[in-house]
Amino acid sequence: MAKPARRRCKNDECREWFHPAFANQWWCSPECGTKIALERRSKEREKAEKAAEKKRRREEQKQKDKLKIRKLALKPRSYWIKQAQQAVNAFIRERDRDLPCISCGTFTSAQWDAGHYRTTAAAPQLRFDERNIHKQCVVCNQHKSGNLVPYRVELINRVGQAAVDEIESNHNRHRWTIEECKAIKAEYQQKLKDLRDSRREAA
Repeated sequence: MAKPARRRCKNDECREWFHPAFANQWWCSPECGTKIALERRSKEREKAEKAAEKKRRREEQKQKDKLKIRKLALKPRSYWIKQAQQAVNAFIRERDRDLPCISCGTFTSAQWDAGHYRTTAAAPQLRFDERNIHKQCVVCNQHKSGNLVPYRVELINRVGQAAVDEIESNHNRHRWTIEECKAIKAEYQQKLKDLRDSRREAA
């Protein structure tokens, strides 16, 4: 059998050339062999510690996820209605971003709201109806009780008389379920993303 070729010692502080006695010998002396073995053990221990830490973090995240799911399962219906409304409102503000306030026509506002023509208290069945919600300045929405007279005039211009008549005549009360609200939240988060993506592509 041919002898292994000359090679360099794996000890970084040595690196001398030597002729190994067997194929997997990578040290030129017992001292270098000991040093290499200790370094290898140290690296293996470090690797094992990192793997254990990674596993611990993974398990910790799993527990956090489970806890989050349990907490969400305990959330009341009002929480999910609010979550769904926030998603719908965000979409409405983006949809109407280039339009003025539906009531007063201003293009400037300290804050833009998604204002309902028929309020969520008066017509909860219409709280997520896009035809019933439009971008509105904070003054009209919060300080002028929706400023509904000019709102109605512009609403007819935007959605048509037939749609306004339908909104005004809808008295079919509806109690939104948690599952419905979750679905609406997901739907409008996706619609918002799609709208923003399409606008970026068109820019």
